[in-house]
Amino acid sequence: MRYVELVTPPNDAAWMKKSADLLEDLKAATSAEERAKIIDANSSVWGSLKTWLLAASHGKCWFSEAKDCFSHWDVEHFRPKTSAKDRDGTIVEGYWWLAFDWTNFRICGNVGNRKKGTFFPVRPGTNRVKLGGDQRQEEYLLLDPSDPEDPSLLFFNMAGEAIPGPFVRDDWERLRVTYSVERYKLDYEPLVQKRKAIWFECNNTINEYLRELDEYTQDKTKIIARHQVKEAAKRLRRMVDVREELSSVARACIISRSDMRLAGFL
Repeated sequence: MRYVELVTPPNDAAWMKKSADLLEDLKAATSAEERAKIIDANSSVWGSLKTWLLAASHGKCWFSEAKDCFSHWDVEHFRPKTSAKDRDGTIVEGYWWLAFDWTNFRICGNVGNRKKGTFFPVRPGTNRVKLGGDQRQEEYLLLDPSDPEDPSLLFFNMAGEAIPGPFVRDDWERLRVTYSVERYKLDYEPLVQKRKAIWFECNNTINEYLRELDEYTQDKTKIIARHQVKEAAKRLRRMVDVREELSSVARACIISRSDMRLAGFL
């Protein structure tokens, strides 16, 4: 998972007007059933933003950071639109007023989207945000790729498993990671295997970089070693580039080496 900036609305006046009009229709509805009909009848509204959402994440799923091994693309409502489930499966009212709000959309492979479903637990003892409320006051359990702090909580190991970062000590934050891995199905086996391959490639490239760097440091006449250092560095920079698939795995691999000579790649 990498941070996806979601601060600028779609550059589509017609879409923004349609969204605003539908929100007014939802507010005017007299029952949950009526609101659900409005939402269901207009699913194409959020579906039409798939290309825009994918462009924001460089063609990657916002949750898994995969391009092609996490199935087809769905526009996911981060806060569920008609009903929401707590961690124990208790069903509560959904965030219907956000059904057509672009800030509530995420792009996701349908493996993860189907597993998440309408689950959206909040921290025990805290309140869910209501219509007109401040979303910043809601402490939700799932990690959000559009929150600058959340992606950094998720880490990976050499086996391709998604885990809490070694620096994450807070019990609530660790729970957020483990629950998100489960609910977004980030333990999906093809995804795990792909991460494992990325880690292997990155680790071998690090070994090459450090080996050639040591050789050139010890003997400055070994010009070939200097060129090899540059080539290995180029590959590492490519692997951690936010545009690359599973770049967060490569970053985790580099961090796990705890070698200050690699700090420039992060």
